[in-house]
Amino acid sequence: MKNKNILIIVTGSIAAYKACEVVRLLRKEGAQVQVMMSRAAQEFVGKATFAALTNNEVITEIFPDTPKAGLEHIEMAIDLDAIVVVPATANTLCKVANGVADDIVSTTLSVCEQPTLFAPAMNFRMWQNQASMDAVEKLRNRGFLILDPEEGKLASLHEGEGRLPEIKDIMNGIRTLFEIPLPLKGKKVLVTAGPTREAIDPVRFISNRSSGKMGYAIAKSARDLGAAVTLITGPTALADVAEVSMIKVETAETMAEEVQNHCPSADYLFMTAAVADYIPAKPSSEKLKRSDKADSLKLKPAVDILKSIKGKTKGMTISFALETSNGEEEAMRKLSQKGVDFVVLNYANEPGSGFDSETNRVVIFDTAGNKKELKKDRKDRIANQLIDFVLNKTSKKTQAV
Repeated sequence: MKNKNILIIVTGSIAAYKACEVVRLLRKEGAQVQVMMSRAAQEFVGKATFAALTNNEVITEIFPDTPKAGLEHIEMAIDLDAIVVVPATANTLCKVANGVADDIVSTTLSVCEQPTLFAPAMNFRMWQNQASMDAVEKLRNRGFLILDPEEGKLASLHEGEGRLPEIKDIMNGIRTLFEIPLPLKGKKVLVTAGPTREAIDPVRFISNRSSGKMGYAIAKSARDLGAAVTLITGPTALADVAEVSMIKVETAETMAEEVQNHCPSADYLFMTAAVADYIPAKPSSEKLKRSDKADSLKLKPAVDILKSIKGKTKGMTISFALETSNGEEEAMRKLSQKGVDFVVLNYANEPGSGFDSETNRVVIFDTAGNKKELKKDRKDRIANQLIDFVLNKTSKKTQAV
């Protein structure tokens, strides 16, 4: 959505504050954002908030005290790429559906013909009101994209349909306006990333050099393709991924527990984390003191997460193998013994590949004995190519069946 000109229209719902997050995410993706607010919306969120988020003056009046008084909505009819009404009230939906143009919001929506998305938020009885239902049907028949509100607890303390749709669904809706392909829309993707830490004592631990960058890149790519993504991550220095459910863990055991909890509902599992193979057998509850005598640390095997979820998920499972030698042999062994659909091989001792690098070079193996090399590239591009490869293979399997 880089350099797209998007108008965000905020109308008078208690959910108006959530529009701030939509604006922030659009700006983060490189979009140019202009905000327009109804008078009622300004009772919930101050226009200074949106001005700061967009670095643009907020439009609030049809006849503002400016040299271009009254023409902003006409200019936008030409300059905009898309319009997003978030939140959209029953009042706004009914006005637009019936051609009413008596304020800045309804007048703008009557003039502009750009792709438009409405994200409704209101009391459940207002959503179920016959006038609202008729308005939604009219607008959908005219080609507008109207999301269904979420069901749950409302500001009135009642329960029902009326909550603003999830931010990820709003963002996917905006991507749909620009006809961005969303092959993972409606799918759940589980990603593991980063290292684990296994305590030796309260201040020391066993870990590895994994930065988590590959797993985070896969989570972002899956999100941009429409998936509902859960990212289970060990300790990293990376910022949280927007629109992704973040679960932060430290040990192999806690990561295994979270994977076991979430894998049954996942359609795709990308097991990218560098999980410890061995952990201290008896961690000390007190800090171990330095001694002049040599000492040894007793280790035991850590939980094998892939084996622990075997038979517990129907999702397509993609595992990573980090090697320093005999890579293809190890990848094929892992493919046959772990019950996964794909193994992605990369090398820790190859420059610009593996741990703590911005780039990676991988070879993908599947159960049919095929392999595909993805040449060294940035990890975000590798993530895009990997998901594309998996989706193509999955599609061919489905067609064959």
